[in-house]
Amino acid sequence: AQKLDCQNLLQYGLCGVVWQEHSKTIHIVPTVDPAAVVNLKYLSLSLSVRMKEGREPMFSLDPKPASLSRPQDRGHLWQVKRFEPRWLAGTCVGEVLFQADYHLKELSMGEYAQPVAGMTSCFDRIDKYEPGKEWNAREWFVVKDAGIYQSRDNVLIPHVEIGVQARETRVDSDGQEDIPLTRGDHPLVEYADSFSHYFELIAE
Repeated sequence: AQKLDCQNLLQYGLCGVVWQEHSKTIHIVPTVDPAAVVNLKYLSLSLSVRMKEGREPMFSLDPKPASLSRPQDRGHLWQVKRFEPRWLAGTCVGEVLFQADYHLKELSMGEYAQPVAGMTSCFDRIDKYEPGKEWNAREWFVVKDAGIYQSRDNVLIPHVEIGVQARETRVDSDGQEDIPLTRGDHPLVEYADSFSHYFELIAE
């Protein structure tokens, strides 16, 4: 807010972005419409990533390489945080991505009660999926669709459709790779589909 010279708007609490066609610039304005609210810190950091790195912010909680090739060695089971770009670590955006990813994994494995009545964790579904078969996979948040709408009074309204995708973790000579799972009866695929179906309700 200070860099954008709009500290005086902070007294209103919520801010939105307005497009000025004649000057090809944007302005920050107060708003009471939840759909138009923009977090200025998140917006600033996300734009910085796009302008400096030419990509979107990304976070992944990765197993150490040796944990998959030598699962019997419990000393290698700790996971490591991976931010892309690396300088995202320690920022508010990086922290939000980490917390969301970590909690999704906790929910999928049944560490907490499910956010919607009737949802079940992967462990609750695992008995019907080839008992005894080993697999390494995890859940990912994915952006299914994104865009910006413009209201009649030129307010820019962000639109993002987010879902969850199950991916199998494989290790080969080229390193680690996460490949989308397509088998519909896999416990992680079923959980991802269920979470995606209720995503808007869960986000509320």
